Amino acid sequence: MDVLIRFGFTIEEIQNMMNSNEDILQVDDSEIEELIKLLKGIGCSLNSIKNILSCNPFYLTRGLNSIKKLLNKFYELGFSYLYILFDSNPYILNKSDTDLEELYNQKISEGLTKSEVLDFIQYNMFF
Repeated sequence: MDVLIRFGFTIEEIQNMMNSNEDILQVDDSEIEELIKLLKGIGCSLNSIKNILSCNPFYLTRGLNSIKKLLNKFYELGFSYLYILFDSNPYILNKSDTDLEELYNQKISEGLTKSEVLDFIQYNMFF
């Protein structure tokens, strides 16, 4: 949890996160640090990262490879401003790359254009 304190979270904020997701206690600081670096790498500001982690502490227990696959799938589908998407909908980070691909393919088969599917995911996909 030291990495969260160094990042600027208060003890109370960390406690609230742990109350929502007790599994955070099992995650090494080095992995939490790498998960934060991923968010920084896509352009998330420090405030956005705090918002994402506070609202969705389950992100911290998803696993680095799982998150990397999800990010790659978003880019593959054509998303470019992921920092905006994740700040406005941090729960979308709980989905897997296969969940995202299945939803995309379902909406395409329903007759939506690629642009319409991306808009649907951005504005209507709440978890």
